[in-house]
Amino acid sequence: MNTRYIAWLLFFLSAFFGAWSQSWQLVTVPGKDADLRPAGIGWYRCWVKVPDNWATLGGRDLWVESVTLTIDSSYTAHEVFLNGKRLGGAGTFPPNTKAADSLAKRYKVPAGGLAKGKWNELVIKIFNSDGKGRFRGVGPSIQGYFLECIFGGEWEYCQGMDPAIGQVLQNKPNLAAYDQFHEASQVLFEAPKLVYGERLSPAESLRKFELSDGLIIETVLHEPLVMQPTHLSFDARGRLWVSHYVQYPYPAGLRQISRDKYYRAKYDRQPKPPPLHTPGRSRVTIHEDTNGDGRYDTHKVFVDKLSLANAALPGRGGTWVMHTPHLLFYPDQNGDDIPDRDPEVHLAGFGFEDTHSVANGIAWGPDGWLYGAQGSTVSCRVTRPGIDPSDALGHYFEGCMVWRYQPDTREFEIFAVGGGNVFGLEFDAVGLLFSGHNGG
Repeated sequence: MNTRYIAWLLFFLSAFFGAWSQSWQLVTVPGKDADLRPAGIGWYRCWVKVPDNWATLGGRDLWVESVTLTIDSSYTAHEVFLNGKRLGGAGTFPPNTKAADSLAKRYKVPAGGLAKGKWNELVIKIFNSDGKGRFRGVGPSIQGYFLECIFGGEWEYCQGMDPAIGQVLQNKPNLAAYDQFHEASQVLFEAPKLVYGERLSPAESLRKFELSDGLIIETVLHEPLVMQPTHLSFDARGRLWVSHYVQYPYPAGLRQISRDKYYRAKYDRQPKPPPLHTPGRSRVTIHEDTNGDGRYDTHKVFVDKLSLANAALPGRGGTWVMHTPHLLFYPDQNGDDIPDRDPEVHLAGFGFEDTHSVANGIAWGPDGWLYGAQGSTVSCRVTRPGIDPSDALGHYFEGCMVWRYQPDTREFEIFAVGGGNVFGLEFDAVGLLFSGHNGG
């Protein structure tokens, strides 16, 4: 190799890396496989102006607390910063370099993390081992409850170490600026690490309640004994049964393949009933006051590793569990709080397009029927396994309703329709049925 060729090669390489090291350069995201970046640490930057209600602070707010950032993962290690504050990352940087896995990552934007009416700075730090790192899919995106913005197109890129970040701009920047939002349709998935918001102690929480004269409120159970409880019931011995809907909102083992702006999703398959299901985090527990001092002092798990299980109701020689898409019965004839065998599937076909509207709230009616509810953004086609033929159309209904089931005769019928996003049922002393509304 002659010296003239080596000189030209060195000149080209120095020019290539020198160009990338100059402040911020305009690039396209997600990019193509052929696009190269210099090996080493680099920084991507863009700007976003979000809807005002994403940045409004003033108590608990659904819109503020629903904002997440999704990266359909790069081939490299990365860290994500919003207005200079780190949201999360994947893989590791030098000296102990490790590339991120191929799974998409979703990071929660904390309340107060976005500036209202201004251009927020999104920066992604990456490490390229071979120059081929890029983003997959359509590029990173930011999602709220109903809207999303996909950052596909112009970005700025800076090669090297630690540029100044953390700016919030009053005026729209000339490059890499996004403010076009549309109805959310990006598929959702569970974050690899659950991010908890600010919390109070049980005692502090109790002091926050404001009561009318003559009312008393007491703490009965609190974390970690209970987590995401959605249903309470009592057995003949006065014990409290609690359903912990911890797997919400993502069914265990299922992959979301599409959704609409109302969070109605389609999944890659129908889940099977236990024990053939993919184990999840939901569970049913029993709590008892053994010495009569008004405090629950014994706690046991009746069944765990459930998926979309949000209600449990003892009775008829066992316990009924609403484990969407199935109504299950766990026999326990001797009452030892250990299921005698695998659960019986009494009903199938309840929908789970929107897991905060699934079948729920099971309760015994004064007529001996088991009553349940269905929310606003799911549909059902209920069948009775073992009775109805495999090709039976079943009972179809879309939206809010109350259904009931007679365990002895295996009859199923729709009892009432309409209302809000029905969640929770209760009968009073004269047989009137009340329902809750999970609609905010």
